Amino acid sequence: MPHPVDGDARYMSGLDGLRALAVLAVIAYHLNFGWAQGGLLGVGVFFVLSGYLITDLLLSQRERTGRIWLGRFWLRRARRLLPALWVMLAVVAVWVSLVQPEQLAALRQDVVAAFAYASNWWYVFQHISYFASFGPPSPLGHLWSLAVEEQFYVVWPLLLIIAVRFVRRRQVLVVLVLLGVVASALAMAALYQAGGNPNRMYYGTDTRAFELLIGASLALVWPSRRVVAAISRRRRAALDAVGVSGLAVIALMVVYTNQYQPFVYQGGLVLLSLAAAALVVALTHPLT
Repeated sequence: MPHPVDGDARYMSGLDGLRALAVLAVIAYHLNFGWAQGGLLGVGVFFVLSGYLITDLLLSQRERTGRIWLGRFWLRRARRLLPALWVMLAVVAVWVSLVQPEQLAALRQDVVAAFAYASNWWYVFQHISYFASFGPPSPLGHLWSLAVEEQFYVVWPLLLIIAVRFVRRRQVLVVLVLLGVVASALAMAALYQAGGNPNRMYYGTDTRAFELLIGASLALVWPSRRVVAAISRRRRAALDAVGVSGLAVIALMVVYTNQYQPFVYQGGLVLLSLAAAALVVALTHPLT
């Protein structure tokens, strides 16, 4: 899940509200509330936020200092995420050993995958379903999304450094990122099989990358540091309309879609990501 940005970029309180709504949607889904059958889509909102915030941070740093400090970026991510992860893994291990010792063998494998930030691929290769389980679910099952984000944190800054060095025009860079969006979304749609297990599409970094890249492309065209505070009343109303429309699409999908609908994997998650991006556009402006 995305975290508050570092000091290199301005704090945008509106995004905390969006993050909170996404959290509530995911929690409601796991509590089996009937009105939130699509609450798992909140993870997609997190991915869009992560793509936007991280790219905005890196580009802001480059604009201020003339370069992207990769080591500093990775160190900050490690300081922020690793201690909490280690504490959680230790607590879960103690709890399982006391309450469900029969799960210890399986838990060890999940812990190794969690340490490597590869939980999503571990669940793919082990055919462990996020939606249906014939036994007790893993207490670490939620770490798949963190694994996707960490893989993005490792690969994307490297690609961005290379891209900004060799691609001088921002428009060309945006087009390249959008090509990545299209490739990832098409991969998800192509891999989907009606009536089959959607795990591969749901967990895969390659098939979820479009959500992160939509956020990244938004940071390229709507950087927070260049948002003009003084706008006309008409443009402010337009921004509000964009934000409300995005929120409405997200809310409708949370209520009316579920993980077994072909629509979700054949364009639905793309629509959700675009709606989240529209909401980010509105929330990052100081006057909306």
